[in-house]
Amino acid sequence: MTAAPPREPAPAPAERTRADAYALLADGRAVRLRAATPEDWQLVHDFVESLGPDSLYRRFFGAPSDPGRRLADAVCAPVRDHGAGPTHGALLALLEGEVVGLADWYRVKRSPDAEVAFAVADRLHGRGVATLLAEHLLLAAERAGLRRLVAVTQGDNRTMLGVFVALGVPVTRDWEGGDCVLTIDLDLDSAARAFLADAAAGRERVADEASLRALLEPRAVVVVGDANDGPTRRLLRDLEPFPGPVYHAAPGDERDPRARNAPHPALITAPPELAVVTTPPEQALDAARRCAAWGVKALIVTAVGFEPAVGRELLEVCHEAGMRLVGPGSLGVANPRGARRLSALLSAKAPLPGPAGVAVQSGGVGLALLSHLDRLGIGVSCFAAVGEKYDVSANDLLLLWEQDPQTRFGLLHVQSFGNPRKFARTARRLSRRIPLLAVDPEQSASAARTALYAQAGIIAVPSLGALVCAAALAAQQPRPAGRRVAVLGNTQGMVSLAAQACLKAGLDVIEARDLTPKADGAMLAEAVAALRPAPEAVLVALAPTLPEPVGLSEVADLLPPEAVLLAVYVDQPESVAVRRAGSGPETFRPVPSYNDAATAANALAALVRAAESAGRAEEYAQVPAGVDLVSVRTLIEQRLALDPDGAELAQDESSALLAALGVSGLSVEEGVAAQGSMARLTAWQDPIFGPVLTLAGDRDRTGRILLVPAGAREVAELAERVAGRPGPQLADLVGRIATLVDRCPEAASVRIDTDGLRVCAVQLALAPLEAGNPHLRRLRPAPVE
Repeated sequence: MTAAPPREPAPAPAERTRADAYALLADGRAVRLRAATPEDWQLVHDFVESLGPDSLYRRFFGAPSDPGRRLADAVCAPVRDHGAGPTHGALLALLEGEVVGLADWYRVKRSPDAEVAFAVADRLHGRGVATLLAEHLLLAAERAGLRRLVAVTQGDNRTMLGVFVALGVPVTRDWEGGDCVLTIDLDLDSAARAFLADAAAGRERVADEASLRALLEPRAVVVVGDANDGPTRRLLRDLEPFPGPVYHAAPGDERDPRARNAPHPALITAPPELAVVTTPPEQALDAARRCAAWGVKALIVTAVGFEPAVGRELLEVCHEAGMRLVGPGSLGVANPRGARRLSALLSAKAPLPGPAGVAVQSGGVGLALLSHLDRLGIGVSCFAAVGEKYDVSANDLLLLWEQDPQTRFGLLHVQSFGNPRKFARTARRLSRRIPLLAVDPEQSASAARTALYAQAGIIAVPSLGALVCAAALAAQQPRPAGRRVAVLGNTQGMVSLAAQACLKAGLDVIEARDLTPKADGAMLAEAVAALRPAPEAVLVALAPTLPEPVGLSEVADLLPPEAVLLAVYVDQPESVAVRRAGSGPETFRPVPSYNDAATAANALAALVRAAESAGRAEEYAQVPAGVDLVSVRTLIEQRLALDPDGAELAQDESSALLAALGVSGLSVEEGVAAQGSMARLTAWQDPIFGPVLTLAGDRDRTGRILLVPAGAREVAELAERVAGRPGPQLADLVGRIATLVDRCPEAASVRIDTDGLRVCAVQLALAPLEAGNPHLRRLRPAPVE
């Protein structure tokens, strides 16, 4: 080992990137990515010395003497600032305390360009280390004020060429002899940014699925807790059907659980991959450390009430050991399919296998939801109660469902968000394939959660009961092809109630027919056969006018398989039940039945909205014509140079910034009256949801919220809803301010009042906020971000 040379004290450098995060490799293992410091000299030296001849040749374009010292000196040199920004920077990838990857950059003189290079440990080639480093390097470079990255690699180095292609960013290639010069422009347009996020999401799906395999398909399970505790005892009993070894470890017992008796002696050598820790908080941290020592790969913690410092330490233990953490406060997880079917749930019956993906935070909500699904005969593809979601969250479940063809719809109850923008983008992709239903008690146009769900294609319902009712329809019937519904009933009152409920829910009632109290299955079928044009859904609303309930088999036999069939039995005791219909195997279908017409109509409307959302074309947030982002950034940087802690702009400064955005004032079109067009536009950097804006006006004084970035359609719809009519000028203003707060995080808050179609008042404040990337692949850095 070569000793590190003495180092001069680091000068007060330009701000070094503060990158420090854990992220997943393609095989599911977690590596730490952080900025290199002078104290890392020995780590970098030893890493370089461990590289094979081919890797050294790729990195140095030759075989230099003492490569470890040479690269460690360069990478770990104190960072200086010569006026244009930091002179250099480097990111390290560490696995189990050793450097396994390095990405370093060096500014080209005083320009915004930098040369970059990579090196990866030979044993980890093909695991995605270089790609992860490249993703995080893009953000570090942006924070350092760089605009272009240049990499020179041998023409036959297909691995490194593939890293830049896989990133999903535009790359320019030039050839110099046998070498390839790659240039990456960091000033990406909206489409390129979206493509970059989608490319990273594709890699994240692979890594996430690999990391959660031990959670949902473990080879062996260990329960750490007091066997005399009721929930622990029941959990051990409920795990008896698990096809692998199930071990038990008492609190404080550090012996390897494989040394104890197990229900499956033939498999007793299998190490525990999943641990369920049922101990109180004061013992859970020690249990987590023991699980790490045993080689556990996933941890479920059921206790609540962790002190913040203990919670942070628990997460750090899991990160360092590469364990995925569910909880604290988790009810558990269930994967009732496949050879390694698993139900590791506290106080809950194992669910049936089926089409519903379920992600909840609250254990109580999870228990209730599982009970309702079981009563309705609706099976589960995957269930997780993520609790306080220190690590595993609803985002992880969405990524799993995205690649699971057996998950036909998703049910969500999410109380808080760690990364709402990534959640929204993941959900938007998934909602194009399956319906996503979530509880949103607020259902308010001025609430960020409601806006998030709407923009993500998630269909919000007001209560857990409404979620169950919609789930019954999603599980038992095809996705609605449209809004046209025919209402058939056996009394005028039932038909009226059902038709009005459908209209109020936003459905199109093409037929509402009372078939008299004598109506039976045959009469219902005759009415269905006469429907012209054929509806996308048929709602049968029945009062108990006959001695026996009217059956629906004749109707099911007539309807094509793509048509939705649901019913209202007003005397039914349950809010929702499932009835058998159809006389043969080809026409058999379970039919959801409700005891209230409004409940049935709202369930149908929720599935219709989901289908319509799935059909909406992908839309990127475009920078409006006339926006000069370079001038906007220059103005902001110049003002913050005078007031580094932030400042409110003077009127002339605000006017100059708006002019660079293409907003010099609005004027009323000739001959067009500005009726009810006074509006207030407010935008700010929300610490949880990122850039957000609201628009309020005469017709909507409460205001409506929009999360940024947003597509032109969403912006136009916002302006129209607030103004009460199409407002292209107002929408244009909203789009320009949305671009400002999205592309310039230093724009901390904006308020603009319009009088008619003219800007009449502006307040704009700046703050020294850094650029961020909500789609960056990383594990949650702390229990609460």
